[in-house]
Amino acid sequence: MSQNRIDQIFLAAAKDSGERPYILLRDGPAATFANTFERASQLAGVFAAAGIKPGDRAASLLDNSREAIEFFVACAIAGAIGVVINGHSTSHEISALMADCQPVGLLTEKRFLERVTDVPAVANLRLRLIARGSAQGWDNYDEAIAKAVPLPVDNSFSDEAPALMIYSSGTTGKPKGILLSQRGLVLDARAMIEAIRYEKGDISLTILPLFSSFGFAFDFLHNAIMRNSVVILDKFDEENALSCIERFRVTFMAGVPTMFARLFAEDKITGRDVSSLRLIDVGGGPVSVRLKRMLKQEHGIDVVESYGLTEISPVASVQRSRTDADSASCGLPLPGFEVKVVDSNGQALPPGEPGELLFRSETFMIGYWNQPEQTAKTIVDGWLHTGDVGLLDKNGEIQILDRTKDLIVSNGFNVFPKEVENAIMEFDGVQECAVIGVKDEIKGEIVHAYVIPKMGVRLDADDVIAHCRERLSRYKVPREVHLIDRMPLTASGKIKRHALREGEWQ
Repeated sequence: MSQNRIDQIFLAAAKDSGERPYILLRDGPAATFANTFERASQLAGVFAAAGIKPGDRAASLLDNSREAIEFFVACAIAGAIGVVINGHSTSHEISALMADCQPVGLLTEKRFLERVTDVPAVANLRLRLIARGSAQGWDNYDEAIAKAVPLPVDNSFSDEAPALMIYSSGTTGKPKGILLSQRGLVLDARAMIEAIRYEKGDISLTILPLFSSFGFAFDFLHNAIMRNSVVILDKFDEENALSCIERFRVTFMAGVPTMFARLFAEDKITGRDVSSLRLIDVGGGPVSVRLKRMLKQEHGIDVVESYGLTEISPVASVQRSRTDADSASCGLPLPGFEVKVVDSNGQALPPGEPGELLFRSETFMIGYWNQPEQTAKTIVDGWLHTGDVGLLDKNGEIQILDRTKDLIVSNGFNVFPKEVENAIMEFDGVQECAVIGVKDEIKGEIVHAYVIPKMGVRLDADDVIAHCRERLSRYKVPREVHLIDRMPLTASGKIKRHALREGEWQ
C-alpha cells in the first residue's frame, strides 16, 4: 500500500504505533494514534449514516482541537472533501462560502453557533454536529461517534481524489476555494520531512490555525508520518504557548514572523525556559534577518525560513542550513520541485534578476472550485504562477522580495517592502513593522511604514526615517512612519496590508 492518502497513513500508524501519544492536550489525557484513528473511523461512520458520499463536501468551523484533526482523517476515510472554514469568518462570509461549495454536513462548536444560525445553507444540511457543547437541532459530537459503526478504510479510493478545500483569505468578491488532492498533500509533507530533517521523537506545538494550509502541513501530517507528538493550542496566545513549551518540552514550532516577534518579546520571554526548542520554521510572510538572528544568538534555536502557498499543498522551499541566521534566503526548492523566475513577458531570467516565481511539481492543487478560467490562468503549461516577486541566487536558492501586488513603484523605481522592513527592523526599539505604498499624484506611490515599538520604548518617527536614510536609496526611504500599538492581522497571523493601504488602521 503506497500510503499516499491521509487515511492510509493513520491506519498504518494505528497498527504500528497505536499506543504512541499523538495529540497532547493542555487539558485532559493524551490521544494515541490508535484512539485518534478509532474516533475518526467512527466519525466517518456518522458521515456515511447521514448519506455523505465520496465527493460530497463536509465543512468544519472549529478552533484547533482533536476534533479538527479527527475531521481531516474522517473525511479521507469517507472520501468526502473537507472544507475548512476560517474561524474569523463573519456570517456573511460563511454564507458566501457555503453557497459556493454547497456542503452537506457541518461540524462546529458552540461558540460559533451564532454565526451559522442564520446561514441559509445550514437549514438544508444532512448532518449538523456540535463539539464540546449542545444545542437544539444539532447532534452532540461525542454522543454521535460513540454509537456509530466505524467505517473502514477503502483502498480503492484514488490518491488523486480531492481531500481538502481551503478558501483564500484576504480577498473580496467571489470566494476562491483551493482544492487539494490526497496525494499532493502527502507528497508535500514527505518532501518537507526530507528537506528539514525532522527527527523521531520531535514534539511540535500548534500555534498556527489548522484551517490554514500552513498549520495543516506542519502540525498535522508530518507528525503522523513520523509518528511524533503534537501539542494542540486552540489559538495562538503567548503565555499559553510558552507554558506548553515548558511543560511538554516542545522541540519544533512553525509559524509566521509576527507570532515569533510577539512570543520572544523581552517582556514575554524573560524567565521562561525554552531550552527544549531546537528548530523553528518561519514563513507565511516577509521574514526579517534580525528575527532569525535573534532566535539563534539569544536563544540558541536553529531557524529556517520556508516559502509556499496553498495552491502548492503548500510548501515549495526551505532553507537547508541551520547556521546562517543572516541569510535572506528561503532555501532550495523541495525535492521533486522545479523553479524559475520570469519577466512580465514570461521569459526566464538569469540568477540575481528579480521576477515572478514559477514552480512545477506533482503537489499542485486540483484547481479553484468551479473557477476553471482562474485555474487556467494560474497553472500554464504545467507551471504554477505564484504572483510573488523573487530571485534565484548563484546557488539556486530562492529569495522572496514581495508579492506582486505589494510591490511599490515610486518615481518609476521598484521598491520591495521587505527590503525597507529589514532596514527598519535593524533600528533599536522596533518590535514589528510593515511597509506599504500610498498613492501619490506625482510619484505614483510613496513609501509609508507602520511601526510597533518594543514594550517601554519611546520611538521617534523622524529617528526611524533618519536610520533608513543611512541604509537605503533615497527613493526607498519612508516618507512617513506611523507608530501604532498593534498590527491588523489575518486569522493565520499575516499582516493585512490592504487594511493599512486603505487607511482602515489609522
